[in-house]
Amino acid sequence: MASPADLHGVTAAGSPNKQTLKTSTSSSSSGSSSSSGSGSNSSSSSGSGSKDITTSCKIQKTRSLSMRELQEITDNFCKERAIGEGAYGKVYKGALGNGKEIAVKLLHNRPDIDDGQFRREFDNLMRLEHQNIVQLVGYCYETQHKPIIGTEETIFAEEITKALCFEYMQKGSLQKHLYEESDGLDWETRYKIIKGTCEGLQYLHEGFKKPIYHLDLKPDNILLDENMFPKLADFGLSRLFREHKTMVIESVSGTIGYMPPEYIHENAISNKFDIFSLGVAITKVIAGPSGHTRSAEMSHQEFLDQVQTNWRRRLRSTCSSHKQLKAHCHQVNICTEIALSCMEYDRHKRPDIIDIIHRLNDTEATIDRALSWSVSSQSWMQGDMVKLHTFTSKAILCGKTCNKFPVLVRITAAPWRHTEEMPRAGVDIVVVVDINMGRVSHWKLKTIKQALMTVIDKFGPNDRFSIVWFKGSVPHTMKLTFTSNKGKEIAKVMINELDGTHDNNTIAALREGFEILRGRGAEEAYNHVGCILFVSNGDGMAALKTEISSEFPVHAIGVQKHHDPEVMKYIADKTCGTYSFLDEDDSCIHEAFKLFTTGITSVAARFIQITLAAHEGITISSIESGGYKNLVGSDKQTGVIDIDNMYAGEQKNFIVYLSVGEGNKKLLTIGGQYRSFDASKRLADKDVFILRPLSECSPDKLGIHHEVAAERMRIWLMKGFSVMVEMQHPMCGEGPRELWNSIRHPSSEGHCATKETMVNLSNDVTEIERNIRDYLNNHERWYTKVPYLMSWLSCHKWQRATTKGSCYDSGAFTLSQLSASEQHVGEDGEDNDD
Repeated sequence: MASPADLHGVTAAGSPNKQTLKTSTSSSSSGSSSSSGSGSNSSSSSGSGSKDITTSCKIQKTRSLSMRELQEITDNFCKERAIGEGAYGKVYKGALGNGKEIAVKLLHNRPDIDDGQFRREFDNLMRLEHQNIVQLVGYCYETQHKPIIGTEETIFAEEITKALCFEYMQKGSLQKHLYEESDGLDWETRYKIIKGTCEGLQYLHEGFKKPIYHLDLKPDNILLDENMFPKLADFGLSRLFREHKTMVIESVSGTIGYMPPEYIHENAISNKFDIFSLGVAITKVIAGPSGHTRSAEMSHQEFLDQVQTNWRRRLRSTCSSHKQLKAHCHQVNICTEIALSCMEYDRHKRPDIIDIIHRLNDTEATIDRALSWSVSSQSWMQGDMVKLHTFTSKAILCGKTCNKFPVLVRITAAPWRHTEEMPRAGVDIVVVVDINMGRVSHWKLKTIKQALMTVIDKFGPNDRFSIVWFKGSVPHTMKLTFTSNKGKEIAKVMINELDGTHDNNTIAALREGFEILRGRGAEEAYNHVGCILFVSNGDGMAALKTEISSEFPVHAIGVQKHHDPEVMKYIADKTCGTYSFLDEDDSCIHEAFKLFTTGITSVAARFIQITLAAHEGITISSIESGGYKNLVGSDKQTGVIDIDNMYAGEQKNFIVYLSVGEGNKKLLTIGGQYRSFDASKRLADKDVFILRPLSECSPDKLGIHHEVAAERMRIWLMKGFSVMVEMQHPMCGEGPRELWNSIRHPSSEGHCATKETMVNLSNDVTEIERNIRDYLNNHERWYTKVPYLMSWLSCHKWQRATTKGSCYDSGAFTLSQLSASEQHVGEDGEDNDD
């Protein structure tokens, strides 16, 4: 098998029933050539008619090159151009006329290498299209007539030149980069190679109705581009099978050390052949060239312990906290466990590729949580400020359909430690104050002023501040002013002049604030995040009958018990803002303003759009997105979710419900785009796969994923409370507890949710019950008048932290950077072991 050494990778399309190669015939004496001849593919068909068309289009785009052209671009196949050699041919580096570098795999012209070898690899490559699969860019299939010397009369024998051309892979094969734990590639790069290799193999095994087995997976056939991104190569041995089952074949010229025992002893081939090879490759990625040998010479636990010790020692120098170190060491351990399980002697004990991907995804989620405690000014994942995760059940029985199959889509913004030092978009904040002095003491107003001074101090020189308040019916306004040192002084003077009123000016004050933000230029509006901070203790019932502009989010803060929570939440909901409230404790005023400022000055991404594309046989039934806009296309094949902005460290969950037909494995492709502080970026596409076993399998595969269960529990509780509020039923002290008991009943999905989720939601219900009892004692009868409940609903609608009286911290949506600075110092001291 040729070792391609330096090639490139693709993304899948389908497989044709028949493929015809464009061939050339030439005479060696004249060098002229003409198009003639054709070849047909002998491998089995695996695609639908539409996939045949896709593959046919790919063939048309794949360049046919003559022998003369190959000689020109490789300097007549000179040895200086050689970059690899194997049993079936040599690989040369070439350069096309447009400067694009390619790798030319020239097959040896030997009797034991027939057309089947060439056509098999060509057919496999034309069938495949995935970011972790080598990309075919051209080919040569040319017949030359050469004279045979020594005969009485000249006889011209046919000599067929067969070559495949691939996109050039700058870093060569993985084999060149294998080092032990203490040297060579860092862990992040090694993990990227492991994950990419697994995703490429997942595509081969699960991306088609008829799986493709590579049968020669090894570091020589895993190629790396300039960013060390892995792509599977060399598909000369790959076979197309009708279904996932074990078959016995005569021979496969694989590589010793990567072939599983069942093949060596019985010639048995299944998808577990590649899984065994994957395990060997992963041990070498983790522990170097000797990794596989060491794993065979030790017990599993001894090998795990040795690898863990070696990597922990190296990771200490790059991890900034104990939690981060622990999360990365956990990922090393899981990858090592996966590798060892892949090499089980009994193939039935080896994991499926989808199980492997699920375990890897879980380690990434663990690291993301650890990063929320300790991060540097560089965001994770090579500059990506936003990251997608998906969670779903692992399997649906092959013969079953599902009309409402839930997929959890999670989007996470990179956490920051010192937000004032991070590059970010500027903020335009208009503070609108509507304080009725008949309902608040001068001391309380003074505390509000002090808290606003703190807000000013947190702004940077690129931020702008404005304030609006009324004295009687006369508005006092400050134009948007940059918060330079001088600007901050001007703003503080204006805040000191702030006074209350004895009138109700809710609507007029908000209109003034909207006008200030509308007055910005187009470029200012695009480059600055605009919002209103509305502080009020009035009832403002007229607002419920007034159309509120939704141009800018209003983050409403109700002061003390006299404000009307129904009005404040109405204003927040209409504008995509949040509702918080303050009780009698002065300290919670400062904490509420701190929470708001920390969030708004750490906007990591804006104009975020998540795109959903269902695959053949799948439709999108609905999307649960809380307050965020979503749209399902009329054909139910596409969908979008729009998010205005995300604070650093924020996480938002959405449930996409799918209608899944019999046998479908590839469900959904999720991608999107967003704008960071300086550029528009794309979210990397993620494919959602599931297993489709033919018979009953373990409950953990068919059961709902604990992350999906947790999110559905949260949504059901939020919807239940929303119905109580919207129906305007009189309050009942037992209502919340009855609702919660029905949701967490053993017959529901509650048993699948994490204990942490259940405890947090149960605590929320208990607090809501306590607040309802207090208001019942005060002869209040409407759920809409309970501030804690209304603020809780606002928090969960937007999945954003709100201040709820003295409970300013929301357990579900705490801003990571708010608590990180307070807890980071003590947390770093936890790591005392070697």
